[in-house]
Amino acid sequence: MDAKALTEETYHLILIMKKITLLSLLAVVACQSPTNEAEPNATAFALDNLDTNAAACEDFFQYTSGGWREANPIPETEVRWGEFNKLAEANKQKIKVLFEEVTKGSYEKGSDEQLIGDLVTSGMDSTSRNERGTAELSSYLEEVDQVVSLEELFALMARNKFAGISGPISVYVSTDAKNSNAHALYVGQSGIGLPDRDYYLKSDEESAQLQQKYRDHISAMGDLLESPIDAQEIYELEYALASAMKSRVEMRDADARYNLMTQVDWQNLAPSLPIEAFMAELSLFASGPELATEEVVNSSPEFYSRLELVLATFDLAVWKDYHKWHIIKGASSALNDALEIQDFEFYQKTLNGKPKMNPRWKRVQGSTGMLGQQVGHLYVKRFFSEESKAEVEQMVENLREAFRGRIDQLNWMTPETKVKARKKLDAFTYKIGYPDTWKDISDLEISKDSYFANMKEMQHYFTKENLQKLDQPVDKSEWGMGAHIVNAYYNPLNNEVVFPAGILQPPFYNPDADAAINYGAIGGVIGHEFSHGFDDQGSKYGPDGNLENWWTDQDKSQFDSLTERLASQYDAYEVLPDVHVNGHLTLGENIADLGGLTLAYYAYQNYKSTKEVAPVDGFTD
Repeated sequence: MDAKALTEETYHLILIMKKITLLSLLAVVACQSPTNEAEPNATAFALDNLDTNAAACEDFFQYTSGGWREANPIPETEVRWGEFNKLAEANKQKIKVLFEEVTKGSYEKGSDEQLIGDLVTSGMDSTSRNERGTAELSSYLEEVDQVVSLEELFALMARNKFAGISGPISVYVSTDAKNSNAHALYVGQSGIGLPDRDYYLKSDEESAQLQQKYRDHISAMGDLLESPIDAQEIYELEYALASAMKSRVEMRDADARYNLMTQVDWQNLAPSLPIEAFMAELSLFASGPELATEEVVNSSPEFYSRLELVLATFDLAVWKDYHKWHIIKGASSALNDALEIQDFEFYQKTLNGKPKMNPRWKRVQGSTGMLGQQVGHLYVKRFFSEESKAEVEQMVENLREAFRGRIDQLNWMTPETKVKARKKLDAFTYKIGYPDTWKDISDLEISKDSYFANMKEMQHYFTKENLQKLDQPVDKSEWGMGAHIVNAYYNPLNNEVVFPAGILQPPFYNPDADAAINYGAIGGVIGHEFSHGFDDQGSKYGPDGNLENWWTDQDKSQFDSLTERLASQYDAYEVLPDVHVNGHLTLGENIADLGGLTLAYYAYQNYKSTKEVAPVDGFTD
């Protein structure tokens, strides 16, 4: 990857700033001046968002969003700002009200209200957190001190996985990509403290400065715990792990990520890695299937082959310091203010450019992510309209019909592959608003006493729950995010699109808005998620969610050629001076963005063919 190329995440966070305005205008704005045939309509888009001094055909971005951007500077606690962010902020304010209510009441043990209320109470109690200081972490660090062999250390890493502490071995249970009705045990690359391997591998001056600041941060965190650790040695070990990793572009390849092997074969990749001790400890603490006897799907065999050299290069003392660092790093937000501030200074301010820390209530609200179903349940009961669910269901079907039409019109795809593409499209399922059945976690132990203990309890509970799924059938009704979240997703393993209640409100969806606005906004989101089912990776999955090739060789070659051209187009975009998009990294999102807008437009055209549509706010289509 180009040392200065944008990551997929960074690039799409920039896109968020402009996408909603573009979506909302797509169906109603042409390269022309507005007519004077209609009065402004409050159910359409806000004209103040426009910059009508710009020429729409020359700078569409400025024309459609110039007014909005001028009126909406980035808040000092944020690093980006767009309609997604504004709506997420509005939802946070709603959830804040809900949380304030449940912290004041008395509720049945194990209820959503009790779990959330006690977690939030413990998180907001800064006095108790600061009085405890780092004492609650001491036992974790002392366990590392007592380790006398690499085998013991990796067994400890397995136990600490239940406390949310990362290490070089990533292990989790998920749907088997080649048998979507069953689960598989996945292993992969892991174990670095910076967000991506390229932070270590770049050698330009800016990267070198950031690497030094990371080492300084490691030292500072150790000093705050009065547990000195060798930051330079830790960095060198993480550098070696990063050098062993595949790139994010390589890790996007769904075929290359699926490598089914026995644990003996996995062990043979890295003979010195204590896999047996690690997996035995996981099985013991999961109280479930014997993980040590199972096959695994290895997403990065190359990483484990290279890990053998890393194990031989660093002695036990360095590995122990490394594990201590990851224990400290994973606990910083749940301990005292000094650690949390130091963590913010590096990970948010230095790394992400965030000027100011969020207020305490927002930081605590952010920690409730593991209780997403429970938060979503409270949110839906208070804020979601059933009317919205029914109307969006109809829009999903309208977008599906538009997609069928687009498949039929493809001049490069053979009839044989078109039949299979339509079969996959027809098999799409969707979830809208919230789950039909809310998840029961009433046996989770949460109290008002210790925020740190609560965080560790949740991490243990949900890690154990995940590993116990291995010998259970796949629950296709399960949701991957809370109903309150402002987002949507496509799950290729279920061949489903999911639209939580959080996104089904203005500016994405408004039951009183003109159809063009809804098709341009939530219609664009629906189309985006549909398109993920046929992007460069989603297209590798069949109608039942299995990783399988349903393309003819001719059509696959043609599709790959077209997507390569699109990647090259995005590679050429210079977002900042000497900073280019990595078109191969962002390819799936680029396909979904373009496909989503196209589908929204054609679905609206189908709608318009059956309705009489008047000009809106002076604009025609």
